[in-house]
Amino acid sequence: MAIKFDKREEKDKLIISIHGEIDAYHSGEVKKFLKDAINETKLPKIVLDMSEVNYIDSAGLGSLVALYKDARMAEKELVLASLKQTVMRIFEMTRLDRVFKIVQTVEEA
Repeated sequence: MAIKFDKREEKDKLIISIHGEIDAYHSGEVKKFLKDAINETKLPKIVLDMSEVNYIDSAGLGSLVALYKDARMAEKELVLASLKQTVMRIFEMTRLDRVFKIVQTVEEA
Protein backbone atom coordinates (compact mmCIF):
# COMPACT_ATOMS: atom_id res chain seq x y z
CA MET A 1 0.00 0.00 0.00
CA ALA A 2 1.37 3.40 -1.01
CA ILE A 3 1.66 6.19 1.52
CA LYS A 4 0.03 9.59 1.02
CA PHE A 5 0.25 12.93 2.79
CA ASP A 6 -2.11 15.90 3.00
CA LYS A 7 -0.94 19.24 4.38
CA ARG A 8 -3.02 22.14 5.62
CA GLU A 9 -2.46 25.16 7.83
CA GLU A 10 -4.85 26.06 10.61
CA LYS A 11 -4.22 29.03 12.94
CA ASP A 12 -0.83 28.40 14.58
CA LYS A 13 -0.34 24.83 13.36
CA LEU A 14 0.57 22.81 10.30
CA ILE A 15 -1.56 19.67 10.10
CA ILE A 16 -0.19 16.74 8.14
CA SER A 17 -2.46 13.76 7.54
CA ILE A 18 -0.70 10.48 6.88
CA HIS A 19 -2.53 7.77 4.93
CA GLY A 20 -0.91 4.33 4.92
CA GLU A 21 1.58 2.29 6.91
CA ILE A 22 4.70 3.77 8.49
CA ASP A 23 6.98 0.77 8.05
CA ALA A 24 10.46 -0.09 6.77
CA TYR A 25 9.28 0.35 3.17
CA HIS A 26 7.84 3.83 3.71
CA SER A 27 9.77 5.28 6.67
CA GLY A 28 12.34 7.00 4.42
CA GLU A 29 9.58 8.68 2.43
CA VAL A 30 7.78 9.71 5.65
CA LYS A 31 11.00 11.11 7.11
CA LYS A 32 11.87 13.13 3.99
CA PHE A 33 8.36 14.59 3.57
CA LEU A 34 8.00 15.54 7.23
CA LYS A 35 11.56 16.88 7.57
CA ASP A 36 10.94 19.16 4.56
CA ALA A 37 7.63 20.28 6.10
CA ILE A 38 9.32 21.05 9.45
CA ASN A 39 12.01 23.11 7.72
CA GLU A 40 9.62 24.96 5.39
CA THR A 41 6.88 26.01 7.81
CA LYS A 42 7.04 29.12 9.96
CA LEU A 43 4.28 27.79 12.22
CA PRO A 44 5.35 26.75 15.76
CA LYS A 45 3.35 23.50 15.91
CA ILE A 46 3.24 20.48 13.58
CA VAL A 47 0.38 18.05 14.14
CA LEU A 48 0.51 14.59 12.57
CA ASP A 49 -3.01 13.32 11.99
CA MET A 50 -2.47 9.56 12.20
CA SER A 51 -6.14 8.51 12.00
CA GLU A 52 -5.42 6.71 8.69
CA VAL A 53 -2.27 4.91 9.91
CA ASN A 54 -3.08 1.26 10.57
CA TYR A 55 0.44 0.01 11.26
CA ILE A 56 3.82 1.27 12.42
CA ASP A 57 6.99 -0.78 12.89
CA SER A 58 10.36 -0.11 14.51
CA ALA A 59 11.68 1.67 11.39
CA GLY A 60 8.63 3.94 11.45
CA LEU A 61 9.09 4.64 15.16
CA GLY A 62 12.75 5.46 14.51
CA SER A 63 11.77 7.94 11.81
CA LEU A 64 9.27 9.66 14.11
CA VAL A 65 11.85 9.91 16.90
CA ALA A 66 14.35 11.49 14.47
CA LEU A 67 11.65 13.93 13.30
CA TYR A 68 10.81 14.76 16.91
CA LYS A 69 14.46 15.74 17.42
CA ASP A 70 14.48 17.75 14.17
CA ALA A 71 11.37 19.63 15.28
CA ARG A 72 12.91 20.44 18.66
CA MET A 73 16.08 21.68 16.98
CA ALA A 74 13.90 23.95 14.84
CA GLU A 75 12.11 25.12 18.03
CA LYS A 76 8.82 23.61 16.91
CA GLU A 77 6.44 21.27 18.67
CA LEU A 78 5.57 17.91 17.08
CA VAL A 79 2.21 16.49 18.21
CA LEU A 80 0.67 13.13 17.26
CA ALA A 81 -3.12 13.03 16.96
CA SER A 82 -5.88 10.47 16.42
CA LEU A 83 -3.83 7.28 16.83
CA LYS A 84 -5.70 4.02 16.30
CA GLN A 85 -5.67 1.70 19.31
CA THR A 86 -3.25 -0.77 17.66
CA VAL A 87 -0.76 2.02 16.89
CA MET A 88 -1.18 3.59 20.33
CA ARG A 89 -0.41 0.24 21.93
CA ILE A 90 2.97 0.17 20.16
CA PHE A 91 3.78 3.64 21.51
CA GLU A 92 2.82 2.47 25.00
CA MET A 93 4.86 -0.75 24.78
CA THR A 94 7.96 1.20 23.69
CA ARG A 95 7.18 3.95 26.22
CA LEU A 96 7.32 6.51 23.45
CA ASP A 97 3.93 7.73 24.68
CA ARG A 98 5.99 9.44 27.39
CA VAL A 99 8.20 11.20 24.81
CA PHE A 100 5.64 12.40 22.29
CA LYS A 101 2.69 14.63 23.02
CA ILE A 102 -0.24 12.46 21.91
CA VAL A 103 -3.80 13.82 21.73
CA GLN A 104 -7.14 12.20 20.87
CA THR A 105 -8.13 14.63 18.11
CA VAL A 106 -6.41 17.14 15.83
CA GLU A 107 -8.49 19.92 17.39
CA GLU A 108 -6.98 19.19 20.84
CA ALA A 109 -3.46 19.82 19.62
